[in-house]
Amino acid sequence: MRIRGKFTKEGQTKFVGHLDTVRLFQRAIKTSGLPIAYSEGFNPHSKVYFAMPLSVGVSSEGEYIEIKTTQDVDLTEAKVNLNKVLPQGIKVDSFKSVPSEAPTLMSQVDVADYTITINTNEDLTDMLKSTLDQNEIITTKQNKKKKIVEIDIKPLIISYDVCYSEKLILKVRLYTGSKQNLSPDLLVKCLLGEKYDYDVHRTELYSLSEYKLVALSELV
Repeated sequence: MRIRGKFTKEGQTKFVGHLDTVRLFQRAIKTSGLPIAYSEGFNPHSKVYFAMPLSVGVSSEGEYIEIKTTQDVDLTEAKVNLNKVLPQGIKVDSFKSVPSEAPTLMSQVDVADYTITINTNEDLTDMLKSTLDQNEIITTKQNKKKKIVEIDIKPLIISYDVCYSEKLILKVRLYTGSKQNLSPDLLVKCLLGEKYDYDVHRTELYSLSEYKLVALSELV
């Protein structure tokens, strides 16, 4: 059986790195009694997969995990049992069964929604809007060959909304995944430099299917 789950990662668990999150889930799944499947070979590993690694310090209400089991299970019971052994801050919100022939979870990720809270008493709304509305937004980043290159991040920003209410709130929809990717950290650095502290919260992951965005939870 192939199970897809949506989970939250909030509070202090946002500081748990991706590899430690993988190990955490592997242990919790085993403890919960879920009959997890393992790969064959000399060094078998549990068949647990994640959609898109979350950077350390980023919280989320839109994370996804896939678990392969050796037999069919009751999804409601499996969710309850797993949540009992997961640490505070991580909670599975839903489980669903997906066809065994469905594409891998990571290969379906194309877009992500983020809420970025910038800790400032300055209303920078107009300045951000002016920058984000430009035809080009040029910044620099390190490429895979560890060379600093100039890039235009404007095509990687699908939409945005910015407002000020005691703190500066920037909601953005960005291309993410293996095909093209813009991290919230690079976006903030480009817009504001390194002057302000900020918090990033991921709210959803999407697949681009026939030119329409579909949340991973809605994919078959």
